[in-house]
Amino acid sequence: MPDQLPESIISEVHALIEAELSASSVPGAAVGIVRNGELAAFASHGVADMESGAVPTSRSIARVASVTKTFTATAIMQLRDASLLALDDPLLLHIPEFTSAQAVAAPLEGVTIRRMLTHHSGLSTEHPDLDWHTPDFPTREHLMDSLDQIKVVIPQDSQWKYSNLAFSLLGEVVSRLSGRPYIEYVHDEIIGPLGMANTVYDLSAEQQKMKMTGYSPPLPGEADLRIAPVGHLRGFSAAGQLQTNVEDLAKWIGFQVGGGPESVLALRSRAEMQRPVYVASDWSNGQGLGWRAVRQGERVYWNHGGGVHGFATSVLYNVPARTGVVALLNIWPVSVAHDLALSIAELVIGEAGPASSGSGQPEGEAAAAAGDFDGRYWAEPGVPLTVVGSVSGISFAVPQDGEGMLHSPAKLEATAEEDSFKVVNGRGAGETAVFSRNESGDVIGFVIGGFKYRKID
Repeated sequence: MPDQLPESIISEVHALIEAELSASSVPGAAVGIVRNGELAAFASHGVADMESGAVPTSRSIARVASVTKTFTATAIMQLRDASLLALDDPLLLHIPEFTSAQAVAAPLEGVTIRRMLTHHSGLSTEHPDLDWHTPDFPTREHLMDSLDQIKVVIPQDSQWKYSNLAFSLLGEVVSRLSGRPYIEYVHDEIIGPLGMANTVYDLSAEQQKMKMTGYSPPLPGEADLRIAPVGHLRGFSAAGQLQTNVEDLAKWIGFQVGGGPESVLALRSRAEMQRPVYVASDWSNGQGLGWRAVRQGERVYWNHGGGVHGFATSVLYNVPARTGVVALLNIWPVSVAHDLALSIAELVIGEAGPASSGSGQPEGEAAAAAGDFDGRYWAEPGVPLTVVGSVSGISFAVPQDGEGMLHSPAKLEATAEEDSFKVVNGRGAGETAVFSRNESGDVIGFVIGGFKYRKID
């Protein structure tokens, strides 16, 4: 269940949305707050359609543009986990026709899957035949027939360079290796299993009724917003064609913070996507596999924005706090979506704290078993440690002020052996802590990595 936010925090969120958007030209916004993997609160601003005056709801559908890339990246990771590709494979291995591309500033062999996922491949941002003015996007067939027009314009790894073209080509990789059209694959292997019923590349007749109207800013010298043109991204669908709503994107955030089936993507692979591959020199932001990181004080948020004619989107979450925000705006270009989502996340986490990862209270036999190990321990040459039990296992708690942090903090999971726990993270990751008992059956200590801890209270 999602954490219930106090009315005082929800009121502050509404006030923040009003403050951020009232002075801007944003017609409408649909904003969702995700806690513990589920939609905990929804707020709207303005209208979904200026003519009818309809108000945005959590089910109002918007184009989310480049948020699509996080689904494409997930598809690539699925294929990697199925041993159909390696992240450091050159694109040439999977699209041999790429040999006709132009190695202007770096070798074609340097255009790897990992660099494409992280926008460090050196590829140009767009295809030369793409037209944002009309708008008009190349078909898949044209993209494949015109690979000789594609250029590597800067050296790989020299700097972050956003590339819609790279993700369009990744969509082709998904299609070739899966033996299915890219859109069909993502629907069948990601969207469907996660229950995202209104996340689609092409709207049904019923979903058309749920769609927000997108707007473009006024022309120079004029004051009125314009209805934005609608152009299908066609061969660039893997870079930005998805359409969805707050309800479904809340499920997407829930999946990123550890919810949802591992059959879609293993937790370790999700964590790998959220591990920075490149970090800015000032450590303020970084790039993972598909997701981008931004630091705000002591917190790191993973996020992806989206901008396409008529719509601006931000999906943002903090994994330790199990909290995220979705912001869908029906105008583009604007920079408000990311700033709004970040401000709301900071407000919620700052006021309400991290979301709970469950009931927070052990129950039944599991609680008794975990509690059996609770207490303070000590090992030579003077290392203190506190064990805290939970339903899922035990943890080495953060030491008190002035204490050494040798094996703590860390999470442990029970193994098949009695009184034996595998360490999940920290210094002892992958190692085993084996507890011992006295004749009465009371836990008296444990051994890990050559350190013998004895229970002192």
